[in-house]
Amino acid sequence: MNNKWFYRFSFYRVLCICGNITHLATGSLDRTVNIWLINDGKLCQTLSGHSKGVWSVKFLSTSLLISGAHDATIKIWNINTGICLRTLLSHNGPIWSLACSNVFCLSGSQDRTARLWRLPKCELHATLTGHTSSVFGVDLNQEQNLCATASADKTVRLWSLSTTQCIKILYATTDDYIMSVSLQHGYIAYAFGVNIMIYKVNITESRPCNVQKIMETHEHRGRIESVQLILLSDEDKQPSLVSAGQDGLVKYWNFNK
Repeated sequence: MNNKWFYRFSFYRVLCICGNITHLATGSLDRTVNIWLINDGKLCQTLSGHSKGVWSVKFLSTSLLISGAHDATIKIWNINTGICLRTLLSHNGPIWSLACSNVFCLSGSQDRTARLWRLPKCELHATLTGHTSSVFGVDLNQEQNLCATASADKTVRLWSLSTTQCIKILYATTDDYIMSVSLQHGYIAYAFGVNIMIYKVNITESRPCNVQKIMETHEHRGRIESVQLILLSDEDKQPSLVSAGQDGLVKYWNFNK
């Protein structure tokens, strides 16, 4: 990223970010979603329509983007035309998080629910209830059989996508909200305060959901806002973890060595 790109980017109080091979999307407190070209940093589209700040953005395809905002709406956009194709109105509070797979989109809200939407029509498939406070983080695994929700009630819930039932509850070990969760490649990671927990997740016929703790760490000096499990190459058998906190640090964890 060159200085010019950084200067233009810093005009906006950015609340969320996502990218694909060609574009970067940012959701801002100014109620807009901005689409940037990755190769030169140019702003190529501004998506306007939300009435409050945009807290989550995800690409559905190379041309389609989904956004969730403090106005309790979820919008589907064509980034090439800048047109809002659809607005989803099911939630009763701000949308804090989104996750997408080839089959589903999952949204987490201050209304204490997560909602599962079936793609490509974005029809409401199920409402996941059980949390007693805001749902700040959500994720769908690549195998498309589980999803996870993280809440201010200090719990993470694992859900079966086939039954839409909660099959496991994990807990924060301190009195902190759980802000982020990542469920990928057979592992789940979640963050609360300056803490990160990582578990191995096993699904068998005899035990519907068995988890084994792999790592617990407290290395950040400010509240962790985001964790993400990633595979760095096709040869990797197990994921690594990236975390970002209010201490201004991004940390990379290889918990398999």
